[in-house]
Amino acid sequence: MVFQYIDIAATPVSLVVHSFLGLVCLTILFGFYGTLLTTCRFLRYGRKRFFKKFDRPKPPAKALDRLSGKHEMIKLKSSGVTLHYVSKGVPNQHMILFLHGFPECWYSWRNQMKYFSKDYRVVAVDQRGYGLSSKPAFIVDYKMETLAGDIADLIEQLGYESCILVGHDIGGFVAWTTAMLYPHLVEKLIVMNCPHPLAFRQELSFSQMQRSWFMFFAQTMIVPELYFEADDFAFIKSAFRKKSTGLVNQDYVTDDDIEVFKYTFSQPETTKSAINYYRAFLRYQSDYSRAEVVAPVLMLWGSRDHVFDMDLADASQKYCSDVRLKKIQNGSHWINQDMPDVVNKYMEIFLNEQPIVEIPP
Repeated sequence: MVFQYIDIAATPVSLVVHSFLGLVCLTILFGFYGTLLTTCRFLRYGRKRFFKKFDRPKPPAKALDRLSGKHEMIKLKSSGVTLHYVSKGVPNQHMILFLHGFPECWYSWRNQMKYFSKDYRVVAVDQRGYGLSSKPAFIVDYKMETLAGDIADLIEQLGYESCILVGHDIGGFVAWTTAMLYPHLVEKLIVMNCPHPLAFRQELSFSQMQRSWFMFFAQTMIVPELYFEADDFAFIKSAFRKKSTGLVNQDYVTDDDIEVFKYTFSQPETTKSAINYYRAFLRYQSDYSRAEVVAPVLMLWGSRDHVFDMDLADASQKYCSDVRLKKIQNGSHWINQDMPDVVNKYMEIFLNEQPIVEIPP
């Protein structure tokens, strides 16, 4: 494995993580832990159940619900990557573009798309590597700058000069990066349960390392894919249903909803590509020389997030010139699905705010 290191200002803890030795040590530690979990699962399930996968030749009915929007494909001019996306609303309206996290897809934004399509054109995309979108083969193809480039191309090719950009989980990292590298394309930025990339790197505590164990485990090869796909993608159901990691309002993600996510990951190479996001994120540290986000920012943060420490939400504010942080009590990591009414209301208030115009003396 080759790790690239860019010298950036960092706290003592981050400095260890950002060094080659620190990253390798964490990879070995959590790689061993993840491999042990995978082995235990294999022994517990048996070979047949461990490698069980159901054929999913067609999308589930929930994915094709017309209320969610129209399915389309677009080929990006800069990279040649093809993206699958779902859109709803009138084309000449302002666009809200949604970026999903892991292990999700466009469908995780179904509640927001239905709610905002009356006033906006809403677009939820399967990012590269997911579902029906293209799946480049190499880890370097999933660098944050590359992913942000996809989003920049998508905005312009859909016919917009700018948009309201919304991201969750690792899709939040892509949204942050897009807003930093292409500020002219982002009118407003909404990020849910995902810190600013520099806040994550520079405020990385021991507690956060434990929360991010899967990110370090992902640096190993093959085994993370086996762990994720075991027992017909049981990881996905566990992520949403397990008491320590799942939704507070369990009824908001049904078995039929989970089938949509499983269908996405049943597409060839999706699991490997999705895990490559984490591999690239740690191996290729982006040059965030322009770290400040100039667009107005709304951060929504479920207080019961098991993935990212609440302190990272506070630390992210210093990278924003205009920010509002709303901590949602009893909200899980999956707040856009867990508490859609609360999330939609906060979004609506933020979107209806008028920008401050400086009046000359």
